[in-house]
Formats: sequence, structure tokens, C-alpha cells
Amino acid sequence: MTESGAADADASAPPPGPPPIALAVGLDLVTRYHLRLTDERDARLGPLAGEYALGAAAWTGRRAAFVGFYQPPPDAAEAERDLQRRYDDAVAWGRERLSVQGADRGDILLVALGPVSRPPAINSGDGAVRVGAVSIDPATTTVNVLAQVPGGLPGATELRNTARALSQGRPPPTLAAVDLAERQTVAGGYAAPTRQAMVATPVVTYSLIGIFAAIYLVERAIEDTLRTRYAPGTLGFARPLFDLGALANSGTFSHDWWRYITSAFLHSDTSIFHVASNCLAMLFIGRLVEQLHGRLVLLGVFLASAVGGGVFWVVCTSIGISSASPFVPGIGASGGIAGLAGLLIMLGRVQGKSVPVGLSGSIRQYVLIIVVLNLFIGFSLQGVNNYAHIGGFATGAALGLILPPVEAVGGRRLRTAEQAAIIALVAAAVLALGFGAQHIADVLSQPQVSTIGGP
Repeated sequence: MTESGAADADASAPPPGPPPIALAVGLDLVTRYHLRLTDERDARLGPLAGEYALGAAAWTGRRAAFVGFYQPPPDAAEAERDLQRRYDDAVAWGRERLSVQGADRGDILLVALGPVSRPPAINSGDGAVRVGAVSIDPATTTVNVLAQVPGGLPGATELRNTARALSQGRPPPTLAAVDLAERQTVAGGYAAPTRQAMVATPVVTYSLIGIFAAIYLVERAIEDTLRTRYAPGTLGFARPLFDLGALANSGTFSHDWWRYITSAFLHSDTSIFHVASNCLAMLFIGRLVEQLHGRLVLLGVFLASAVGGGVFWVVCTSIGISSASPFVPGIGASGGIAGLAGLLIMLGRVQGKSVPVGLSGSIRQYVLIIVVLNLFIGFSLQGVNNYAHIGGFATGAALGLILPPVEAVGGRRLRTAEQAAIIALVAAAVLALGFGAQHIADVLSQPQVSTIGGP
């Protein structure tokens, strides 16, 4: 073959693919670390485009990440300068992602597939942007840490073990295998858990609906007996519970604390519409909260919002903002349900930024329509306690700044303190319901009175 023929053959040969160790580690990057393979034509790479034989990145969520493999120049001094340049570009890229992506931090790992000395100016990054750098000698499987590797990315031990396995004859995956693994991970590791969470049976939601219906039936069964011994609304925010005039004058909540909880489980005994509408609202709103935030958060936010809505209504009435009659019972689950709507409105704002944008956006739009309709209906009809609704909604929205959605949809696990606070609230609610049941038993044991009125 002539020299020109050899040159033509070389010119037509495909460009070399990623090195074996880059492919081996890249397989873990897309399966274990949930990064996406990068394309040098992607504008999101900015100064990193075209600089790496294989790259993987996280483009969405609260953490921006990038891992890049490259071949350093053979000259030691030039390799050192090259790494410093790459480090500076990585820091600039990370800062840009914090702004463009809205991420809280940027984690970057530069992997040199050859010996490199540590540049004097290199460190582990600044503030929210952390840049790690390692060099791997494929021939000796030696791994040198040049800058500390950020957490959640392959460390020196993992890289060393991979290099040794390859040197001992383990075949590296092909680029097609890595690409297929990425597609399977996206389908099974990202979308599937979200789908699974969104079709999970909302056990607590159904249980609360059952409790509302069961207590309503008990109310109807004993209402005639109660009317001969006490005023209507025995468990709700009625005059027998709160003397709102005395409350306004004294400025203290010296009444029965447990009625803030029991009132949320009672409904008007004059029409089934009240309990039926709240059961339907709990089905539509509660099931979304349970699937997105979990059972414990659903229960905690419902109870906290019921209390928050009741307190807001009592305060507004005591200072004269609300003109509601003290003889009108403030009962119903709608304050707690409004809090669940407030929690969903905050989805993806502070907590759950890794929730798919399409999911969080559609949920917020859906809930916003329901909230607007409820407010319109509430202010159009008499006898609707809008103050409890507003107070409950505000309570739920405030809790949405703290409580995250579940991991399966892009959130996180509850912290120990968060779990303890919700469990304590649930325990207090169980105690409150016990006080309410005992109070009803005491009323039923009293002799019949000739007139119906508050004490």
C-alpha cells in the first residue's frame, strides 16, 4: 500500500471512542449516580463542550453535576497548566448552573487518564461549587487525588477498583451498552418511581374519609339525645365551646384546647352535603398529598391546618374582623383540606425542586383552580367559614416551605426532627379526640334539661 493510500485509510477511519475506564465508570455514572451522558453539541456544557472524551451531567434538580474524562498532554508542565484551565472552566460552569438551573450546589469531577501534577492554585472549589480532580494511570491503576472529590460522585477507591478490574481482564462495556443503560435508567429509575408513587393506594386518605362518614353517622344517631341535654355543636366551635366575647376581653385561649381538633372531624347535622363535599374534596386533594408527600405528612398537615384555621377564625372573631355569630358552629374538615391545598401549591418552590417540572406545574395549576373556585363559592354563600379556610390554607403553605415530597418523585426523606414533630402532633390529636369522646359521654350522662341553650 502506498503512503497516500495509507493516509486515505487513516482519514476515513472513525474517531477513537472513549477509553475503556471511562466507559466502565460511565456505566456506573448513569445507573448508580443518575447522571446523563453529555453531547459536546449541547449548549448547556458551555466551556466544557468538546473538552472531554466522555462526560456525564445532571441538568435539573437542586444539584448540578458533571464528571468528565480526558487525556492530559504528555508534557508534565503542559498537563499541569491544562488541568488548571479545566478547573477554572469547571468553576465557571458550576456558577452558571447555579443561576440558570436554580441549583443549590454544583459538584464537578475531572478525571485525567494519565499522570498529572497538582497545580498550585487548584482547590476543592468555592462555596456552593465544588470541583474534584483525580488522575488515573491505566497502566499501573494508580489513582492520585488532586482535589477532594465531592460527595455523591465516584471516589478514588471506586476508580482504583475499576481500573484494576479492567487490567485483570474484565471487558469494558461498549458505548452502546452505556447508552442503553442510560435509557433504561431514565425509564426505570426516574419515571417508574414517580408513576408508582402516583398510583399507590392512598390508605390514609380513604381512612380519613371513612372516619368523617362514621362520625357523621354517630352525630345523627345521638343528636336528638344531645339536644335535650346540651346545645347543638357540642364538639365544634359553637358557643358552648368558646365564649368569643370573653375571649376578646381576656385575650387568652383559656377554653378547651382539644376542640380545635375535634371540630375538624364533625360536620353539619342539617344536611349531608357538608360531609359529602368535604369527603369528595379529601379524595381529590388528600390522595395527591399522600402520593406526593407520604402518609405521615398528609396526616400532620391536615391536623396542623385544621388547628391553624380554627385559631385564625377565633382570633378574627375575637377582634371583630369576622362577623360570624358565636352560636354558629365552626365545624368541618375543610380548614384542614385547605391546608393540604396550600401544601401542594408550594410543591417544587422550596422543597422538591427535583420533582419533574411538568408534574409540579400541573399539580399547582390544578390546585389553584380548586382554591379559586372554593373561595368564590365561599364568599357567595352564607354560612361558609372562609376564615377557617384562609387560615388553614396559609398554615399548609407555610408547612410546604419545610416539608418535602417523597424521594420517589424527587424529594427527600423526612428528617428525624420533622418526623418527631408530626408524630407528636398526631399523638396530641388522638388525645384530643379522646377528650372529645369523654366530653360527649359526660353530656349524655347528664339529666335531661327542659330548654336548649348554651351554658
